[in-house]
Amino acid sequence: MVDDEPKISAKSVPISRVSAFLLAMTAVIFVDWNMGFSLFAFESAGPFLILMIVAVLIAIWNKSQVIVLISRASVPAGALVAALNAMHMFTSPATDPETTMFSTRLIFAPMGLGILFSYLVPLIEPVDANFELTLSRAKQLASWALSLVAIYVVWTFLFQSTASFAGLIDLNSVVISVAVMAICMVYPGNENLSMHEKAVYSGLFICVMAAVLGVAFYSSAAAMGAKFIGQSAAFGVLTTLYGSFVVFVATILGGQSSMNAAESRYFDWHLIESWIFLAIMLLAPRTLIDFLI
Repeated sequence: MVDDEPKISAKSVPISRVSAFLLAMTAVIFVDWNMGFSLFAFESAGPFLILMIVAVLIAIWNKSQVIVLISRASVPAGALVAALNAMHMFTSPATDPETTMFSTRLIFAPMGLGILFSYLVPLIEPVDANFELTLSRAKQLASWALSLVAIYVVWTFLFQSTASFAGLIDLNSVVISVAVMAICMVYPGNENLSMHEKAVYSGLFICVMAAVLGVAFYSSAAAMGAKFIGQSAAFGVLTTLYGSFVVFVATILGGQSSMNAAESRYFDWHLIESWIFLAIMLLAPRTLIDFLI
């Protein structure tokens, strides 16, 4: 019996998807350029690209699917770069209010870039994409070290920060992050998860705790006076930095391998809302009302 239904070749789908990807990227770059470059600003796109290079190297090293890993790692990378930009703004010499307000775009733009890549990159993802990662202990340690070096390069050389790299270490943020990770490792229902899967979820919960506690501590500090505000704001941002770093590294080590596309989107959304909530509460841009009155 002859099947009269038209056949779609395996090659025709990638061509249409690649065309859609190029169209979308061109449109976004054009709009971003017309709006003064926020998403693709040097301080946003540069660090994001460095982290994506790390993800690509890990994928190639372990013969995994590069496109899938870029998609899964994009939102964590965006959150990580956004937190780094926030800390850079906190530690930079004081500038005039207008310059400071302009800098706040870098608190949101990297996350926007992460969302963009997370949703568009799957357009060029092969049908038989493989995201199974099985790394030796030596490769795992090397991946953590490479990611940490990438952060150091961004902070020290790309941002040329006046604050030392050690300035990104905060005891309170370390304590809450370690506590959350320890709980996630033994939490009921996580028994069948791999260590990297547990690390991915613990990183997310660290970011959620950073948003909730960061806003709570900031509200309390604001009532006590200006000298208490800096520490509380840094706590929320640095805790997010630690959490997103854990998510990023655990992801490139295969922590999201068992997630399907819908679960990955749901996971990304929680990470996005955690950062946006914290950033808007601490570093909200001016509203239209501010300009009208």
